[in-house]
Amino acid sequence: MKLLEIYLDDHWAGAGAGRSLARRLARNNAGTDWAWALEEVMGEIEEDDRTLETIRDRLGVTGGGVKRSLAQVGERVARLKLNGRLVTYSPLSKVLEVEALIAGVSAKRLLWTALGEIAANNPALAGFGFADLEQRADAQLATLRRFHRDAVTEAFAEDGSLRS
Repeated sequence: MKLLEIYLDDHWAGAGAGRSLARRLARNNAGTDWAWALEEVMGEIEEDDRTLETIRDRLGVTGGGVKRSLAQVGERVARLKLNGRLVTYSPLSKVLEVEALIAGVSAKRLLWTALGEIAANNPALAGFGFADLEQRADAQLATLRRFHRDAVTEAFAEDGSLRS
């Protein structure tokens, strides 16, 4: 069980950072054509984080708070990167943020797959609907990839990179 606890701690840490990043992406794209879709993904990511907390509670996993805090601090520090703008939200930030979120949702999908694989041997994992959680992650990834395509076009058209 110790390895499962560590695994859940690591994913819980990443989920905290992902939750913050999803909020930031939705907030910085409010008022755009993507606002509704990003708000929906953000809400689902928050719900998935609560599901993971419930799983941890059922399994009696109580550690990981330091990891989670450090991951959230890391997400905030990553915002300080050079992005071509000093004060305003950069189109490059949009690209990099959605890429990080895609990586996080991909990892979360693998978490649901792994937990689904072991659920039959662990009664505490019964009833979570891991296949449904995987499908929701797939839908989140599809939305984020479409947003990424638009973000890339916007960012690199703006700086002239798409001109030959």
